[in-house]
Amino acid sequence: MPLPRLVARVNKRYTNRFIEPIVRRSPGFAVVGHTGRQSGRPYTTPVYAFDAGDAVVVSLTYGPSADWVRNVFANGGSLRRNGSEFPIVSPTIVGRERAWPHLPRVVRLWLRILRVTDFMLIPVR
Repeated sequence: MPLPRLVARVNKRYTNRFIEPIVRRSPGFAVVGHTGRQSGRPYTTPVYAFDAGDAVVVSLTYGPSADWVRNVFANGGSLRRNGSEFPIVSPTIVGRERAWPHLPRVVRLWLRILRVTDFMLIPVR
């Protein structure tokens, strides 16, 4: 797993609330809206997101077993990016070989350092 679960829990509980307003306006970021599998509560999660033609590539910095990823696969969700919102329909998990060409070089470097190997491909058109 790229980042420890402790970091994920801290970000989920504290950090995400403060950075989400900044992320909404920052290039390279998006906000995923999703519903809890057990609680049914709505959540939002800031993510790294990059254009991939008719899709968006989202890096899974906490791996494919992160709560938000499991929620999206179970209940669907939405992707808010650059002032637009798209429903998340038919997302797929892809590896570096498919995602790498769509990421800026500096982002690839950081994701390699963090050992991120999984990405979500979200069709947007």
